[in-house]
Amino acid sequence: MNDRITLISLFNIEDLNKINNTINNVTEPLCKVPYIKNIDNRTSIDTLPYHFTLSAWNIEEKDFILKKLSNINFNSFKITVSSIEVMNSKENSYVLYFKIKENRKLKKLQEKVYNILPIEKYNPNSFEFHITIHVDKNYDKIIKIKKELEQSFIPFELPVSSIGLFEIYPAKLVEKFSSD
Repeated sequence: MNDRITLISLFNIEDLNKINNTINNVTEPLCKVPYIKNIDNRTSIDTLPYHFTLSAWNIEEKDFILKKLSNINFNSFKITVSSIEVMNSKENSYVLYFKIKENRKLKKLQEKVYNILPIEKYNPNSFEFHITIHVDKNYDKIIKIKKELEQSFIPFELPVSSIGLFEIYPAKLVEKFSSD
């Protein structure tokens, strides 16, 4: 399908394991892919690693976006995963997600991206960072998973030293950008 390109955090294996260990007691199958028209099997294209999103664009702009982001620089920083929350999403669905505590360095990186390639949905003045755990149309199922996770949830930190530009869905890494 690959009609979008997105800029996301890249966590190393050890840090992805922190996320996986936090969700490993969930008995339901999880899927991070939103409900999108023209997608029949969301789980088969759920190939992006756990991440937070900085921005997304139409795939037709890929070369322009790569050129504009080629000189992006940022310092590494840490984020704090502070809680588990639920929000409404596309096609009458719900997103279960890890809330990311407000962070000046993260906001500064998003401002850089927004100033280079503005997309209003990712406006730093209104966007809330999160790491999607599961997307579902069944609200009761979302709440059940949330309660399961909250039983053993402890806030945790994740370092961010690289970001990646991915074609989606399914995911294909186009370019990796590392901190200074």
